[in-house]
Amino acid sequence: MPTSRDTRIGYLLAPLAAPLAVFTGSALRALVMRRPTTDAAHPVLAALIIGLVIVAFGAPLAYAATLVVLWPTVRALRAIGHLAWWSLTGATALAGGVLFPLYLHWLEPRGSFDFFPGAGVAAGAASGFVFWWIALRQRHAPAESAGDEQQLL
Repeated sequence: MPTSRDTRIGYLLAPLAAPLAVFTGSALRALVMRRPTTDAAHPVLAALIIGLVIVAFGAPLAYAATLVVLWPTVRALRAIGHLAWWSLTGATALAGGVLFPLYLHWLEPRGSFDFFPGAGVAAGAASGFVFWWIALRQRHAPAESAGDEQQLL
């Protein structure tokens, strides 16, 4: 059974899954769409710097979305009896698909960010699923003895 400790840890860690999902998706896209480059930056160092930038700019949005979207969504889904991994992940994916482009536009109104298609959806879904995994999933208690395992079979 989930505990309030699990819930607190979920609220603290789940938002970090959003920038991680955007970084992972962007890295995979960069591997697939190899573009010739003339810069002298080491690829591993460049990836680390880009990852830090994505986390630095993505974490504030993710934590704000946790307070504005995730927390009320969990409460609403629990109240109507539909709190499951798929409902929470779907709701947060939808919210990420809306909030991510708005946030990018707010950061740079005339800018053109080149993230992979669906980056906001992936970020929202990752945050919602990680929260469910940490805070809400039902954990099976280990069998107390071999006799209990036989009874379960």
